[in-house]
Amino acid sequence: MHNHSANPLAARLKHLTLNSPLLTASGTSGSCNEMGRMKNHRRILHALGAFVTKGVTLEPKRGNPEIRVMEIRTGLMNSIGLQNSGAAGFLQKELPQLESCRLPILVNISASTIGEFGKLAAYLRDNDREELIAGLEINVSCPNLHAGGMAFGVDPRLVERVVKTVRRHSRKDWIVITKLSPNVTDITLPARAAIEGGTDVLSMINTVRGMAVNIETRKPFLGNVVGGLSGPAIKPVGVLMVYQCFTKIPECRSLRVPIIGIGGIACWQDALEYILAGATATGIGTAWFVNPNVFIEVRDGLEKYLSRHRTTLAKLVGKACDC
Repeated sequence: MHNHSANPLAARLKHLTLNSPLLTASGTSGSCNEMGRMKNHRRILHALGAFVTKGVTLEPKRGNPEIRVMEIRTGLMNSIGLQNSGAAGFLQKELPQLESCRLPILVNISASTIGEFGKLAAYLRDNDREELIAGLEINVSCPNLHAGGMAFGVDPRLVERVVKTVRRHSRKDWIVITKLSPNVTDITLPARAAIEGGTDVLSMINTVRGMAVNIETRKPFLGNVVGGLSGPAIKPVGVLMVYQCFTKIPECRSLRVPIIGIGGIACWQDALEYILAGATATGIGTAWFVNPNVFIEVRDGLEKYLSRHRTTLAKLVGKACDC
């Protein structure tokens, strides 16, 4: 089924074959232009398998009040609030810059109603004239206005409806990825719902909800009070959720619906943990803020490990689930 002998690092997401299992995690990657200012930008691009954009909404968004980002002992807390220039701005300014990356471009999309998700997918489909977009990643962790601000991702029925709507309004050759929220009791329920809705791939996890208090002002640190925790602290949560979906959902186990593992990856060993737990590819975000060369180091480390063990990445997917 997997003939990746030419490139032991190749990863397949539906019909997309990636040269590397490493993706930028949405919300942490700006545009290719920003990357161009990095010293090793060519090597970073070579280390990546695909580029996942920051969240795009139908209309421009200013985001949450400050303070928006704070460092904690075990990672980052953020409440950016999906600040972006809207779908039209993204297509005009950011997408053309991403073309120079020469990587599959996966656009992370957010909306506050099911109808808006459909409109956003259709707008991107109809206005991506150069056909630069390879797929969409649906952020179901955003608040649903029709449900009093509760995240779509906590209600499996809503997850299924959102995915169906996006799928219906997408281009036929786009891959549809659903990014799941960890803020649920059983991750397999929204995962199964996304599969019912027609998702091609699952990505997990998004940030874990948390808050911090400033003991001097005796007020919440973040302007939005609640933030998303990312970084090393959430890796065990992400690995467990990938493992649960891989072991309990037949479509994941058979790789008909591959998983992208995200959360707290800072070195090649972390990425490999996710792969052994059932992920086909991995996303790195927070570690990139700390170490600009993280993608290069992770790719090199994985390559050496595979060479040492005379195997391919595809053969290691879910190996920890054989017990």
